[in-house]
Amino acid sequence: MANYSFLKEAKVYIVSGSTKVQIDINSISFSQTFTEQSRSVKTLHNQNDWFEASTINSANPANFELSTNLLIEDDTRVTFDRMLAGGGFDLYITTPTDVFKLKQCVITNGQINIERLRPLSLSISGEASELTTGSSSPLPAALPSGMVLRTASSPRTYNLCPELTVLLDSADISSELRSLSMELQHEVNWTSYKTLNNAIAGTTQYPSGFKYGNKILAGNITRYLTDTNDSTAQTFNVGKPLRIKAGTTIGGTFYGIDLNTTLCSFTNRVNPADVFTQNMDWRLTQNNGGNIAALLTYTTQS
Repeated sequence: MANYSFLKEAKVYIVSGSTKVQIDINSISFSQTFTEQSRSVKTLHNQNDWFEASTINSANPANFELSTNLLIEDDTRVTFDRMLAGGGFDLYITTPTDVFKLKQCVITNGQINIERLRPLSLSISGEASELTTGSSSPLPAALPSGMVLRTASSPRTYNLCPELTVLLDSADISSELRSLSMELQHEVNWTSYKTLNNAIAGTTQYPSGFKYGNKILAGNITRYLTDTNDSTAQTFNVGKPLRIKAGTTIGGTFYGIDLNTTLCSFTNRVNPADVFTQNMDWRLTQNNGGNIAALLTYTTQS
């Protein structure tokens, strides 16, 4: 009898440098497509061959998406660190019958989901050079040696974000908040990997390297429009400080997300609906020597 693979049974592992961690996920998806090149097979003597022949010997970058909770503990910290620092890592998805490996993953988009009294979470998407599958369980023997697998903590403490502070241009706008979003985007360009020699040899060609382009850290703050805050509606500015803290204080120590920048641009527009709101779209303009980790931090218990 055939054995099926179910998503609810899947375990996810991240291998990054000397770190090998199992992370809990809310959802995950992945795939890889291949490039087909067609050619005509008609000849001078045979004009009735209407269906073209094809060649498939190169792969497009694989795609993946996953969502995980940002806990009080540091179990999922590796995903946050990879989002900020960039660089490649390997992602393993195992079921009782199969192992899938995404090689040389790079995160192109990361969204921090902040809702009061709901767990802080991180949704990431990205690309990888190659997706392979096998039947070695729970992890292939080809994993780097000398590592100690760190499994998810038990119990896991969800960060329900009871504390949410937003300061824009030094003004506290934490009241009347409706929603809050924060997203980091990396522009990734894969270097050319298709060669004539591999094409002739029939070798499947996979992406082998990538370069970073521009980065964007931006988000949205939505507040209900009231008679006490309407003076800020329909305004815009540049070069203003922004502070967003979302998390929990335990024993005098704050655990959670902290964005602290001195330079950002923002626009504030009114949105007429059943309840009027003002929507502030903001974008980071402070380069800080390329060290974004000094502006956006995630504090956890070790």
